[in-house]
Amino acid sequence: MKKEIALIIAIIITTSVYSQERLFKVNSSDSIQGEPRISAWFGANMKMNGYYNIKGGLQEYDTFNLGNIDVNGNDDRQNIGVDLYQTQIRLDAAYMHPELGKIRAHVEWDFWGGNGQMRLRKAYVMTNHWQIGQDWENFGDQNVWPNVLDFDGPPSGVWARLPFLKYFNDFKNKKWKYELALQAPLVNYNEYPNISPSIESTYQNLPEGVAAVKYVGNWGHIRLSTIFRGINYLEDQEEKRILGYGASLSSMIGNFGESNFQFQYAIGEGISAYLVSHGGSGFDAYPKTSGFEPIPSQGGWAAYEYYLTPKLHFNGVIGFTKFQITDVTEFEVSDPENSAISVTDGNATAMHNYYLINVLWDPYPNFTIGVEFDFGTKRIQTDGFEDGVAFSNDDARDASRVSFGFMYNF
Repeated sequence: MKKEIALIIAIIITTSVYSQERLFKVNSSDSIQGEPRISAWFGANMKMNGYYNIKGGLQEYDTFNLGNIDVNGNDDRQNIGVDLYQTQIRLDAAYMHPELGKIRAHVEWDFWGGNGQMRLRKAYVMTNHWQIGQDWENFGDQNVWPNVLDFDGPPSGVWARLPFLKYFNDFKNKKWKYELALQAPLVNYNEYPNISPSIESTYQNLPEGVAAVKYVGNWGHIRLSTIFRGINYLEDQEEKRILGYGASLSSMIGNFGESNFQFQYAIGEGISAYLVSHGGSGFDAYPKTSGFEPIPSQGGWAAYEYYLTPKLHFNGVIGFTKFQITDVTEFEVSDPENSAISVTDGNATAMHNYYLINVLWDPYPNFTIGVEFDFGTKRIQTDGFEDGVAFSNDDARDASRVSFGFMYNF
């Protein structure tokens, strides 16, 4: 273990390079309202993602996503991985319209499309009050983000990217702001280890509505958002439709680049798709003995960043998620041999707990290197009947990882 940690430190030290501002930036010679009539820049956010899995069976995963833990697994082989797939390429252009003001267009890619394939992250056009295109969706708060090396962050993070149309403005008091958005439905669906609902994904036919209000002060901001979404699933080839809804409260006290405190808490029914550790697992609705219902779920995280010096800072993050389904007509769980067990008239609870600490060093502007320790647990509790016989199970497993790397923006 000492040799592996020494190797990690050596990799971090040898990745140091000099930083600079955006290299490719152009402005037109004429101006409107004191700004260049046309401006554009091209840049990149380089990121080396390194990790050393200590235990937990996440050897095949680049991120520390607790939803991927197999609670019945016992493979704790250690492994190291390094890639730069999280590197982002950005293109931004702005046009100053004499009447409409600034019209900004932004496109962003990374290499997270599988085996280094390029993937579209963002593509949108924004004016003073409208935004259309793909960006961070609006149920989450894009102005809170713990300063961590792991790509996924806390299991309760709400930061999916979706196409949407948004209107935003201030109230009479400029410190109070509001947002109204219609966004594309979140329809990704993947198998979730250890428990699977007996339903199938199907076509969605309604946009999702988001409303948010935000207060901005000298100390930071606080934001409350709500979401309403139509959810369609297939049960025995019959389409079921229900309404999902939820709320999210988030805040940042302080600013990026200085000591700060951040948190986010989301709760609702049928919102699991928006939580990192449950997203795409089909846990938005389930067949209950009394009918088809949305799944109650909740999750939250809190992070504190402390700047010991202007270049040396530390982060601590805690987080959790939980969802619980009761009186389920049928679902499947896995036994220690990974054989499927069909459970009827049962209940299931899934919980994640997450802890992180890191140290980051900014030797030059726009350049950061760091090392981080991630620890988390996943617990699955189920009960019901298997072939008419009472069934009960309680499985848990923890995972730990050391992450390391650098981030360099130019």
